[in-house]
Amino acid sequence: MADKQASDRFAAEMAARFDDFTKWAIENWPNKDLPLLQSDFSESRKEIALMLGGRLSEGQTAGPGAPPAEDSGQYVNMNPAPWP
Repeated sequence: MADKQASDRFAAEMAARFDDFTKWAIENWPNKDLPLLQSDFSESRKEIALMLGGRLSEGQTAGPGAPPAEDSGQYVNMNPAPWP
């Protein structure tokens, strides 16, 4: 299990590498008639934020074999509590 400092370092480096990648991709895009824009990478940024946010910190709070949190998107409770 990674500690918080290692996770934070990884998240910062991954974000920096993704920024470098997008800058490189925009500068070197071969089709100059239809250039790439920063907005072309917005969905990828959202996915990376999800990965670096909830998923990276999951290992710090939950032990192995623990059920996913209810709000994680992996688990949806289909059995509501009965009326009192």
